[in-house]
Amino acid sequence: KEKEGDYYQKEIESLQELEEKFTRLWTECQRCQGARLEDVLCTNRDCTIFYMRRKVQKDLADQNRVISRFTVPPLNW
Repeated sequence: KEKEGDYYQKEIESLQELEEKFTRLWTECQRCQGARLEDVLCTNRDCTIFYMRRKVQKDLADQNRVISRFTVPPLNW
């Protein structure tokens, strides 16, 4: 219990890294599609970026589940 804050911070940092990776991959897919302001509609099974993006998307969902297990009290400013 005394190190819960340290573990929570580590999990948040992992989440941020995954979010940044997903953003880079998403942007690359938008460039490939030629439309940066629209959702990516790619289903190209030969594209390695497509699979990396899907894997990171799954990893993000898993990481969010891990973080949701922590009980963090609200901040009182």
